[in-house]
Amino acid sequence: MRRPSIRPTLAPLFRVATVLMLGAAAGLPVGHAAGTAGDAGATRAADTAGYVEPDGAGVRLKLDPALSEERAEITEGRPVYARGQRLYGRAERETTLEGDAELRRSGTVVRGDRITYYEADDEVIGVGNVRITRQGNVFTGPQLQLKIDTNEGWFDSPSYYLPAYGGRGRASRVDFLGPEMMRLNQASYTTCEPDNPDWILLTDTMTIDQTQGEGTGRSARLYFKGIQILGAPVFAFPLSDERKSGFLPPSLSINSRTGGEIVVPYYWNIAPNRDLTLYPRLSMRRGLQLGAEFRYLEPSFFGRVAFDWNPKDLKTDSSRYYFNLTNRFSNWAGWDGGWDIRGVSDDNYFVDYSRSILSSAERVLPRQIFATRSLGQDWTALVNVQKWQSILDARPGPYERVPQVQLRNIKRGVAGFDIDTTLDATQFAAPLPSMVQGWRLVANPQVSYPIVRPGWFIVPKALLHLSSYQLDNPGAFPDSVHRVVPTLSIDSGLVFERPARFFGRDVTQTLEPRLFYARTPYRDQSRIPVFDTTVADFNFAQLFSENTFIGNDRIADVNQLTAAAVSRLIDPDSGAERLRFAVGQRIYFSEQRVAIPGVPPRTDERSDLLLAASGDLGRGMSFDTGLQYSFENSKIPRVSLLWRYLPPDGRILNVGLRYRRDELGQLDTSWRWPVAPRWTALGRLNYSFLDKGVDPISRIPNERGVIEAVLGFEYSACCWGTRFVVQRFQTAQGQATTAFFIQLELKGVARIGSDPFDILRRNIPGYRLPNDRPEVPSRYFGYE
Repeated sequence: MRRPSIRPTLAPLFRVATVLMLGAAAGLPVGHAAGTAGDAGATRAADTAGYVEPDGAGVRLKLDPALSEERAEITEGRPVYARGQRLYGRAERETTLEGDAELRRSGTVVRGDRITYYEADDEVIGVGNVRITRQGNVFTGPQLQLKIDTNEGWFDSPSYYLPAYGGRGRASRVDFLGPEMMRLNQASYTTCEPDNPDWILLTDTMTIDQTQGEGTGRSARLYFKGIQILGAPVFAFPLSDERKSGFLPPSLSINSRTGGEIVVPYYWNIAPNRDLTLYPRLSMRRGLQLGAEFRYLEPSFFGRVAFDWNPKDLKTDSSRYYFNLTNRFSNWAGWDGGWDIRGVSDDNYFVDYSRSILSSAERVLPRQIFATRSLGQDWTALVNVQKWQSILDARPGPYERVPQVQLRNIKRGVAGFDIDTTLDATQFAAPLPSMVQGWRLVANPQVSYPIVRPGWFIVPKALLHLSSYQLDNPGAFPDSVHRVVPTLSIDSGLVFERPARFFGRDVTQTLEPRLFYARTPYRDQSRIPVFDTTVADFNFAQLFSENTFIGNDRIADVNQLTAAAVSRLIDPDSGAERLRFAVGQRIYFSEQRVAIPGVPPRTDERSDLLLAASGDLGRGMSFDTGLQYSFENSKIPRVSLLWRYLPPDGRILNVGLRYRRDELGQLDTSWRWPVAPRWTALGRLNYSFLDKGVDPISRIPNERGVIEAVLGFEYSACCWGTRFVVQRFQTAQGQATTAFFIQLELKGVARIGSDPFDILRRNIPGYRLPNDRPEVPSRYFGYE
């Protein structure tokens, strides 16, 4: 069973600190996740256990400050290259270079007006226009004193430039405190151009400790356009993407149902495989709300526990809550499984607190525990308990399974036959005391004989459906009822292909006709209750199914033939499918008599015609269409159209139409499009042109008008950007929620304000988060 990884929640606010450390450590071969690329003898990361291996040395070195002797052995003997207009000194004591002086060692280059190297102490003193280059990072200043071997010394009034991050800054002084520690005094940092930067980060002191993997500092101030927008007397931050406990950036937003609200999350890194995030939220209309999410990842199980609790809602004067417990486990005494348990305090919780149309559409919340295991070579077992909390218009809700026990046996290639047997026993509990409930026992053996050859296939199959019901509170139904229904089917198809040329391209064209026949005799099932069965949706997949119902309470009497064909255009070089066309129809040789109460049975002689086409048109354009045409009344009961334009430059345009007669009629378009230099418009409009039926996603009765709308703008400068987003969506019939999001992004440092990315990602297919993480440079990046 695949387990998701627990990803870091706390983004490093000052990720540049690691690079500062590496750039200042002139010549020290310290292994780090960022690498220490350079000349021969540079180290490289060997694995994730904290070891490095110097090239050609055959030595593995653990990153530990105590191992100074090993460091000395590795650095010992590495040559130092130097040049200058004048050279003088004393042998084996010091060497002084003047006039365009330069010293190289282990991938580090030091330049200056005068450089003195003391061989006995392995110390460099540079005076006048001193410049250190390492990994492409450049540090310049008037004076440097540094012991290369121990990385102890100082740099007076340095400025720095980090091309991999696009960042630069200054400090009054940098003190090198050892191989993996440094302190910056009166430091600044920005990713803007050096002249009059739009934003700048200032700190009184900042200490970088690579041994502990963190940085600490005092008196941090963040200025934007000359105005201080953030400040912290003390701060700490991780030096990498490793998780670190601490406060996350606060989030501000405005919502029409909760008013203005602020969230100040706190992240607790409990252990490498466990973490906890607290979400205290204060809103003007709802009061104080407490939220938490606990995640865990163990060798045999993983999951999360989340809840939101408002001890006293200011509008309803009541306590309100939501909880969600999910877990998946494997090999617990041979069992795999999990649980999904969700609940809310009242019917209107999602209406008042939801932040998207998906969460506001929740009507039936699962409370399920299930487990499966293998029983020998061919058998599997399932034990399932499933209950529900139904709210609003979903009442009284579906039947509950308390419990369900299922055994399944699958055998392949038994003298050419495939055998599939399902045995199921389920007790159904009614959502209302007056409704029928009881046990249902089902046995469903299937035998098929697949014959598959190059260019064609044929699969005959025989099925037998046996069921028995033992009912409580039967009402109009008998106390017990039994049913035996046989089914025969045969599936067959051909595959033709030929080379062809369309639109100036060579392609391989296929033609794949398929015939599927199914026969099930009529059995009277009117005295059997309906626990979990419904009419199957009519689509291409259902065309090749023996039963027109989903579930075991009804087995349709069918005598029908499905005829379909698919044609594809395939790129002969890559094998990629460029275009696909499909057509299919079902012919009925008898009327259907088995039905679900309230749904009349089918009486026509042939089904509607299904047509579908999809493909990649090139230049970022693609389409996907489906259409259902009725010969009986020459109308189109269902159609879906989707056209997408996603060129590599980041522009997005999606246009779609969804129509289902008497149920759904929506126009849906979304976009991300530049409208002016540095300005990009973002949005989505989902409009219903029907005023009847129920929306299949939100389960809200259709009303003519806007179902969901998003409108926003992005502004992107060289070193900062901002986003303004407004969203409005339906939460219930006649009710809607409006939310506002404003975010300021300082590239390379932080995003401040309310986070609109989940809203934009869900509403604009193809939208991607801006990537402010630099690519890891090669080992020869910035080599001089």
